[in-house]
Parts: sequence; structure tokens; C-alpha cells
Amino acid sequence: MKTDIDPKKELEFFYTFSQTLFSTMDQDRLLDIIIETAKNLTHAEGSSLLLLDQHSQNLLFAHATGEVSEELKKLAVPMGQGIAGWVARERKPQIVNAAEQDKRWYRAIDEQTKFVTRSLLCVPLLVGERTVGVIEVINKCDGANFNEDDQEILLKVASLAATVLENASQYRRLKDEYAQLKQQISGRYDIIGQSAAIQEVLGLAQKVAAGTTTVLLQGENGTGKELLARYIHGQSGRDDHPFVAVNCAAIPVDLLESELFGYEKGAFTGAVGRRQGHFEAAHNGTIFLDEVGDLPLAVQAKILRVLQEREFVRLGGTETIKVDVRIVAATNQNLQDLVKRGLFREDLYYRLNVFQIFLPPLRQRRDDIPVLAHHFLDRFNRETTKNIKGFTDEALCSLVEYHWPGNIRELQNVIERAMVLASGRMIEQQHLPPLSAAAAADTEIPPTVSLEEAQRKFKRQYLAKALAAHHWNQRKTARELGIQPTYLSRLIKELGINK
Repeated sequence: MKTDIDPKKELEFFYTFSQTLFSTMDQDRLLDIIIETAKNLTHAEGSSLLLLDQHSQNLLFAHATGEVSEELKKLAVPMGQGIAGWVARERKPQIVNAAEQDKRWYRAIDEQTKFVTRSLLCVPLLVGERTVGVIEVINKCDGANFNEDDQEILLKVASLAATVLENASQYRRLKDEYAQLKQQISGRYDIIGQSAAIQEVLGLAQKVAAGTTTVLLQGENGTGKELLARYIHGQSGRDDHPFVAVNCAAIPVDLLESELFGYEKGAFTGAVGRRQGHFEAAHNGTIFLDEVGDLPLAVQAKILRVLQEREFVRLGGTETIKVDVRIVAATNQNLQDLVKRGLFREDLYYRLNVFQIFLPPLRQRRDDIPVLAHHFLDRFNRETTKNIKGFTDEALCSLVEYHWPGNIRELQNVIERAMVLASGRMIEQQHLPPLSAAAAADTEIPPTVSLEEAQRKFKRQYLAKALAAHHWNQRKTARELGIQPTYLSRLIKELGINK
């Protein structure tokens, strides 16, 4: 080989060149490095890199040197046409030292850019047997012809370039797919609602999300506590790190400690190796402890240590594990009552109850029922081949009037069931279970009770709803009801109303 670079220096150059290429996945940066290197090694006036669009089968100018770079990006070379198109189709390099005399020369490019091509060297970019593009260099600076040495060195550049460009393309596709998948998944955890109650909940969640404050979510089953925990995680600076959800009530008591904190080999029968626990898995992210009121006292002590010291020891181990994890806990139980009964540690309760958010039951945010119903309808339409447009007025009225003891989870199940039964364009009353009867049974006061008992029941229901609507803010509730806060407090005690 008769190049200006001796073999040792050439090897060193290509080693450095490959290291530079593999140091970035930024396609613009890669293209710039490749064409500048091609131009300098062949002592050319200009260089360009064209990538093959698989759909149109056109070669598109991805990058070029010189003043005509932007003009070239507007042009395309059909596969097989021009010298670049021929090289791409035949997968063979080509030296053309008298461009105007070559029948394959694509004159339109020079006419568009006002650039005069005297000679050119073009080599294919190959990944296996597949062409992904071409590199071409134009006009030797000294007016000489391109030769076999130029072709050989440009083929080496092209070999490395094709590999890194393919890697960058795959990386970009994977990144786009990941972003799309992340968006689709996050869509499944959207908190849907327009009511004042849910907007207040979201406002509190947004305020607390920015920091690392421990959050306690309270509300009935099915009100969306895990959704809110995911929302807090997504709004925080930890959203690129793990979100680990643990249902404390669903794990057998004798396995709970090992599930949360992991274990060492030999910690118990069957522990054949070390296992990471949920707290380690959530490092730098968020751990969601659902049904935290069901935690046994022994496990509560270890969780308290994590909250206080940000560390723990695996089951059967001696090594102290440090973790940076945010805790969001949730319960449908009265933790203060559990503390009084000796079933929940008071110190842990105060550690968890730093920032409390109460999720209202669905019956207290009836304005959101139509919005949620249509949200689930859209989701199940996407997941099935059906195209149901909406609900009849009668069906929607039944959904709004029902008291929803199972809350949003029950509504989702009802809509899914209706989707299975419906065969037309609308969900009708007949596709729903007998919802209105259940609602009446829950709200009506039977005529068999005394007037005094009926009044007591009505007061209890009325005040409970009013308190819940104002998130148990007694002063605000009393003001809205037009009574003194002290009188409201006395009624709460007399009627046995609690959260």
C-alpha cells in the first residue's frame, strides 16, 4: 500500500478514529467526524455521506462539507441512478476521474448546487450484505486523480462508519420506542377527574412531589392510592429511577421481612443464595407500601430504622445496606386506632404521617364518574376490536347515581363487563349490573325505625358526607354548614362519626 501514512501510523490512526466514533451515539456528531475524516485522508475538496431510505429507496444527503451542505440536504438520489446510486445498488466502490464523460453521472446535483465535479470517489456503507448508504469525496485538492490507495483507505473509513451509524440508528429507535412505551405505560396510571376534590388532591401531590418528604395516603379501597403514589413519583426528581409497589397485606407474614429487606444465603431453609429485597430494588427511587396497617410489629421496627437512618441489614446478614429511597405509604385503616390498640408503633405512625393526603371515595366526586367511564371505555376500545362510542343517557345516569363501594376499581370492572356484553355502538342499561338498587339500599332510611333514629341516621350520613367533602377540615365544614365548630365537634362525638 502506497499511502502517505506508514502501516504503524495508519493502525494508530484507525484505532484513535474508532475510539472517537464509538464514544458517541449522536448521529450529527458521527456524520461530521466521518465526512471530515474522509475528506482529509483523501485530500479532497469536499465530501458527503448519503443514507439509504428503505421506504422510498432514495439516497438522502445526511451530511456534507462546504457551503453547499444545506442545499444538498434538499436533494435525493434514486437507488441505481447516478454514480452514488450505482455504488449503493451494486455494493462496489467506484473511482470516476472524468465525471462529465461517465454516463452514470447525476448532472442535476451540480446544476442545483453550482458546484463543478471533476472527479469523485464513492464507496458503499455496508452492514453485512445490506447497503445503508454511501460516502463520496469530490475533486482532489491538487487537481490529481483519485487512485486505488484513496479507495482502500476510504473503504476502511466506510467499514467503521457503517457499524457505528447502524448502532446509532438502533440506539435512536430503541430510545424512541422506550419513550413511546413509557408514555403508554404512564397513560395507564393517569389520574382522571375534574372535580374540585380530585384537583385538590393533585395540588397537594404536586407540592409534596418535589422533595423527599414521606407521604401517607389514606382512603377506601379502590380510590386510586397506588395511582397517586405513581403520580408523586412521576412528578419528582426520582422519575427515572425505580418505582416499587409492595402490597403488605398480600405477602405472607413469615415472608414479609425477607421480601422487603432481602436475605443472605443460609438465612433460612431454602435460602440457597443472596437475594435483593424491595428496598434495595427501589434505591434512588420510590417504594410504595400499600396496606401499611397490616405490617407486623417486628417488620415495623425495621421500616422505622430505614426511615430514620436510611439503612438496614438483610435477613441472616451482618452487612449494613445504605439506601436512598422515598417512602409513600397507604392504608384504608385508622392508624391512630391501631396505635391505641397496640397494633401499630406510635413512632412509626408519626414518621409515616409527615404529609397526609386523603383520597375521596368515588361517591363524593360524582362529577368525575362520566369522565372516568369514558376513559375506561376508550382504553378497552384500544385493547379490543370493538368501537363503542359511548353510553345511553339511562346507562350513564345509573353509573352516576350508584354509590360505588368498590370505588374506581369497581367502576372499571363494570365498564369492562359492559364492553363484553355490548354488541352495538352504545353501552345500554341492560349491559350494566343492577346498580340503582344497591345505591338505594345504601342511602335510604327504612320506614320501620323511629323518627328519632331516622333523624340520627340522617344527621350522621349528612355530616359524614359534608366532612368528607371538605377533607375532614372541621372549621371549614362548620362554616359551610352555618354552625359553630364546637357544635360540629360535639355532633361528631355524639353520632360516632369517624374517618
